[in-house]
Amino acid sequence: MLNKIFQKISLKFGGLISLIIKEFHTIWRDKKSRSVIFLPTIMQLFIFSHAATLDITNIKLGVLDYDKTEITREFIRQIKSSRYFSKIYNFKNQKELKNAIDEEKIRVGIFIENDFTKNYKTGNNPSVMVLSDGRRTNSSQIISSYISEIANNFSPLGQIKKSSTSPFFEVRNHYNPNLSYHLFIVASLMGILPMTAVILLSSLSLAREKEMGTFDELLILPLKTSEIILGKIIVPLFFGIINSIIILFLSKIFFNLPFCGSIALFFFSLVLFLISIVAIGLFISSIFKTQQQAMLGVFIFMFPAIILSGYTTPIENITPEILQHLTFLNPLRFFLVISKGIILKNMNFYYVFLNLLPIVIISIFALFGANRAFKAKLE
Repeated sequence: MLNKIFQKISLKFGGLISLIIKEFHTIWRDKKSRSVIFLPTIMQLFIFSHAATLDITNIKLGVLDYDKTEITREFIRQIKSSRYFSKIYNFKNQKELKNAIDEEKIRVGIFIENDFTKNYKTGNNPSVMVLSDGRRTNSSQIISSYISEIANNFSPLGQIKKSSTSPFFEVRNHYNPNLSYHLFIVASLMGILPMTAVILLSSLSLAREKEMGTFDELLILPLKTSEIILGKIIVPLFFGIINSIIILFLSKIFFNLPFCGSIALFFFSLVLFLISIVAIGLFISSIFKTQQQAMLGVFIFMFPAIILSGYTTPIENITPEILQHLTFLNPLRFFLVISKGIILKNMNFYYVFLNLLPIVIISIFALFGANRAFKAKLE
């Protein structure tokens, strides 16, 4: 009975299984394909998680203190003792402070007027001017927020903080209480790094066949076009899932990445996302003749896809507005929402489904395009 079942399976899917085995062997023997499977992903995980961060530390600060009292010295000491600032330079006048910023010897400067202590003791809000380098817009805003946070919590030793005329408020950060940028980066890399490996493997697939002269062998196989496409999907998909497991394992060990949601829902979403990426890779591969051309097509797609995914900047901040509409064609945009949602805040199936639906639609269109391009080669 079992023999008959295996025989039927072998007759029906033997060609497809042979194609899948051939793909595994071809990828593993090909240096270009083998080189993009695991090692670059691991290296990029550690490079991106440490280098691609908006956390700013080791800041050099310039101080111009016209008050020069014990309270202002304590204020400066509390700034220096924070984890953000590495060195503080004292200046005698505004010209020296300005020149230090112009020459980029310091990242930011603070100017304390001579009525700081007087205003503090009388319960008024003492003013501190923050001078930042406008050439670095984003970092200037972040550093200014650091100084503002220290100023709001400032209290000289042995004294009770004076009441302020500004309203009291308390800030609580859900899902990332310590505002660790590593959590945001690594949760995003769970989609970006497997996408990089998978789209390279899939885009080289058909182009390699054409370049090596084995494309005609595909045509004589007793397989439908859809079965050939399926055989080309399974192998990159397999390596993409393995990559994701490695990334998740290393993230738990080295970055203490929490996993608040369902791991089964995460991998289900990951598989659908990677299928969409493989489909795009096969479409790229089907319209180019050589592997170099296919890799160029990958880079043309990949970098805009990352930039327009919400990884580096919120979608709402992208201008002109037409580019925001263009992000609806990007499966990475939707998977990053799922990845960060499941990992950091236990996103439920309903919201996951809302983001999976456009990924599935993109997959269908990309697979249809790859199938049509492949059939065009047969005619």
